[in-house]
Amino acid sequence: MKDSVGYLIIAVAGLLVATVGAIAYRSIPPFGDVLSVVMVLLAAVFSRTWLSWTGLGLFAGVWAVLTYVWTLEGPGGSVLIAADGLGYGWLAGGVGAIVVASLLPRKLLVGDDVEG
Repeated sequence: MKDSVGYLIIAVAGLLVATVGAIAYRSIPPFGDVLSVVMVLLAAVFSRTWLSWTGLGLFAGVWAVLTYVWTLEGPGGSVLIAADGLGYGWLAGGVGAIVVASLLPRKLLVGDDVEG
């Protein structure tokens, strides 16, 4: 049960980070982009620390799917993530943040005394 709630929380975190990042990355160019990528990095590290690789995979999957949805054109022709430098910075930076979270050593995340 505890893990089920954890997976639900991480999925909601992926949803929130993708949505808030898709809106906020253009807020204060280029600092909005940088802060949005830092938000992805922190959430990815949290997900990996809490539920290891499955948590990180769930977060990354939800983030990627929802970020893809926000790149699609809406009924009026508008998009949340534009095909410009800031948009590409948000997309590449978010993917890079998830890769960095996956490359961090386990010992750095959970310490020496934890088994498993």
